[in-house]
Amino acid sequence: MDPFGGFVQRRWVWLALPAAVVAVFSVAPEVVAAYGMTPALVVLCTALAGGAVLGVRRLRVLAGNRAAAREDGFASWLPPSTDHDHDRRIDFEAETRRLRRVARRAAALVLVWVAVAGSGTLDLVLLDRAADKLLATGARTTGEVVSVQHYTRGGLTFRVRYGSRTAEIVRDSKNSYAVGERVIVVFDRADPDRVRTTEEENENPFLVNLGYVLLVAGSLGTLFAAWAAVGWRNRARAVAATGWRNATVDIVRVARHGRSVRRPPPELHVRYRDGTGIELRAVSSTHGANALAIFTDRLAWVGGWGRHMVVLFPDGPSRPGPYAVPATAMTRRTEDGVSRSRR
Repeated sequence: MDPFGGFVQRRWVWLALPAAVVAVFSVAPEVVAAYGMTPALVVLCTALAGGAVLGVRRLRVLAGNRAAAREDGFASWLPPSTDHDHDRRIDFEAETRRLRRVARRAAALVLVWVAVAGSGTLDLVLLDRAADKLLATGARTTGEVVSVQHYTRGGLTFRVRYGSRTAEIVRDSKNSYAVGERVIVVFDRADPDRVRTTEEENENPFLVNLGYVLLVAGSLGTLFAAWAAVGWRNRARAVAATGWRNATVDIVRVARHGRSVRRPPPELHVRYRDGTGIELRAVSSTHGANALAIFTDRLAWVGGWGRHMVVLFPDGPSRPGPYAVPATAMTRRTEDGVSRSRR
């Protein structure tokens, strides 16, 4: 079973990740080199370059599949359109346009998360440059270690006395220190509180951790926002091509796997008016279907095809008005409908 729910198999991931790695190299090469990340990133770039080639091939295959589905009238996923598919309570053209707006909002969030990651990178770069500048221009003197503090997670700080002053130094190297040991202290004459040694940069731990948190959160946020933007864009295009079909939907919860605290997206068992049916799986999204899982035989409209489908309910879980749930097809449309034994 894929623990990522098919996420790593998506073609855009293999195209976007190499670009992200190149961006990190170009924006903050000092950070990459300083923290020993270069070998790992070289290996990652090589692996993802191969993935990008496979991704391009996958794009060509999907383009052919899309053309074949269009020629078939999308009959593997949707029945032929009839007058019963329309409902005067819902403006289906407006709902299709709304899917595009959701995609644009997700794309805007990509820029927000990129800015978050960029602020974390900038934070780390500025800290490193300030430490390097102090090392190059600061006054130097010999100091003596007067105390050493070890922490349970491997951290270490030590207090050093130099002249009439003392300062606490945060270790950021692999060196070990003992009381009485001599070290070279570098300090700023204009601001004596700015202190480091020739071996330890003594950067502010809060700012360092903040930089890493912003960098990691921004990178992950960018990845998932891009995933959402591409997914909604593809679904908007698919629905625009197929239109909507009236159906009855059962929302079936999926059991948690192992010790997972996160409930998987539910299955959507769809029965069309002509007696055929299809099984869909809701996609993880802010437009999720878990909150609707108490409903059976629920009126809905289905659009799209293959991995790019949308189920439109007349009302959402917390507010009135149409509510779109992104979904992907688990089966093709069958003549005997959805098996009730799986509900």
